[in-house]
Order: sequence, then structure tokens, then C-alpha cells
Amino acid sequence: MARFPYYQSNVKDLGKLIARAAVDENFRRELERDPLAAISNIGLPKETVALMRFKIVDQKNNPNAVALPFRLNEEKLNSANEEYLKALSSTFALN
Repeated sequence: MARFPYYQSNVKDLGKLIARAAVDENFRRELERDPLAAISNIGLPKETVALMRFKIVDQKNNPNAVALPFRLNEEKLNSANEEYLKALSSTFALN
């Protein structure tokens, strides 16, 4: 599984960015237009931002959009852990 550098504080900042986009229409449009700029502004290391491709998907326009977990547990995947796979598959349930 690929790993990339980030700071623990960025996790909270990413959450704030998502929350702001949910309540601020102008910011959401800006985020959709140039997600890399907005994400770079929260302080992720440049080498991290360069490794990612971001696409903002509005669930109102894409009701069956699925966000994959950031970190899949390879051990549980490889061992076909039933509980883990059931929880993961619920991510793909249609709305």
C-alpha cells in the first residue's frame, strides 16, 4: 500500500476544509475549480500534494458516489476477513 507524508494536524484541517465546503457555496465552487490550491493551503507537504489527484464530487449530483477508505487493511483483505469485507462492502451500497 502506498504511503505518503502528511502531518497529523492536516487530518483535522482536511475535515475543516470539507465542512467549510459543505456550508460555504462560494468556497465549494472554488474547491471544485482548483482542489489542489485549496488543499495546498492547509499545509500538506508539496511532495504529498504532487502525488495525488483530487476530484470533488457533489453527492447531490452523484448520489451513488463512493469514497474509498484512505487506508485499506491489506492483511484483512488478503485473509478475506469476513467482518472487515462486509463493513467495506457497505461502502458500495446504493443510496
